[in-house]
Amino acid sequence: MGATLEPAGSTCTILEERPEYARLPPNSEGYLAEKVRYALKAPRIVTIRLPDGSTTTNLLKQVVVSMVIRRDEYAADFLWMYKAEVSFDMTPSIATRGLDAPIPILASDKSQGPGRRHSLNPFPRGVKAGFLRRPDVIIAKNPGDRWPGRGPVDLDGAPHTDNLLRLVEIKFPGDSWGMGQENAYQQIAGSRQRMCVLDVSDCDGDLETARQRALAGSPASQPAQSASAQRLRAPVRTQQPIAQPAWYEDWIPDASTVRDVESAVAAMWDSAKQGASALCEETKAWLHKEAPWMFAAGRWIADQAGAVWTWVDEQGNAIARYTAQQLKTGWQELVRRTDMTWEMLRQIDWGQVGITLAKGVAVVVVIVAAVAIAFVLAEALVAILAALVAIVSTASAAGAAALALAVGAAAVATQG
Repeated sequence: MGATLEPAGSTCTILEERPEYARLPPNSEGYLAEKVRYALKAPRIVTIRLPDGSTTTNLLKQVVVSMVIRRDEYAADFLWMYKAEVSFDMTPSIATRGLDAPIPILASDKSQGPGRRHSLNPFPRGVKAGFLRRPDVIIAKNPGDRWPGRGPVDLDGAPHTDNLLRLVEIKFPGDSWGMGQENAYQQIAGSRQRMCVLDVSDCDGDLETARQRALAGSPASQPAQSASAQRLRAPVRTQQPIAQPAWYEDWIPDASTVRDVESAVAAMWDSAKQGASALCEETKAWLHKEAPWMFAAGRWIADQAGAVWTWVDEQGNAIARYTAQQLKTGWQELVRRTDMTWEMLRQIDWGQVGITLAKGVAVVVVIVAAVAIAFVLAEALVAILAALVAIVSTASAAGAAALALAVGAAAVATQG
């Protein structure tokens, strides 16, 4: 599982462990270095609209690390040693119940009981503002136990065994501690002996190269590249080898167009239209098959009963159609897979397909309230998610409310 920490022909070390904290467990250096190396070469580059209306261009290095770890978690049904971006409730009264251990927030779908995975929603209900923390990585003692904490109980009071081996914070070039972050992470870990801080060195200047490309403009203005040159192999760990490789897409939306995303026909997927020329042929074909409406100007129209939603292009042709039952079934599966709420769906600003796989699974990155979130979804669910976001973002208030009622979102959204 190990991977060299030094690129060939260089003496530059990619990961440096801060000596005042614990060292990584055996083999973890190689695993995390593998993820970090790809984050340096393929950072997500997005223009994020902030709550005050301004925009900022970000290289989302940590999102790439989370994407590939989360893909590994998904492949192992979350029985995995590494857990990306676990949310912890830092409320003092909660910590007291856990014998001074902040409590990790588990999935909203409670059908698997206390043995369920950690929540993938960075905005869990019931947590007071300012009392939520999401460390980069939790390394579990026992990968056969999904519990990612050290405390003896979860938020429902169910008992657990201490399963936190290390809390890992990854600092890319330019990263610094946020206010109270270091102290909060020490509370989660329990001590410095269970916390690792890794400093990343951009040995080959990959981040600056990516930044310059982003500043240069949209993919259409970039020199043409072969499909193999546009893609980078994504490391995916599975019990059974994946016959065909997974790829990061070299998909860089034009900042000038993303700023106007609110007026786009399909707000979340407007970047698909600008960025399609930079996609590999496999992903283009997949998108055209699963969600052809993304590439045709038009709008979603509901029939009088609200039982069928149809994408009609500017020439009046029906490009795609979903029944309310299909959308309801898809929404319920999205909630089960991602812990998404309807309010969260309504706030999605922008999204892109980050990794595509031959086995019918994709990693999707969405931006909600300036926070990037990585979800692993079946291909059909990606299309449903895109349709739901597009309908909600372009429909009238009455239409969006009718859709929410049709899919049962009001009831689902009240879950944790």
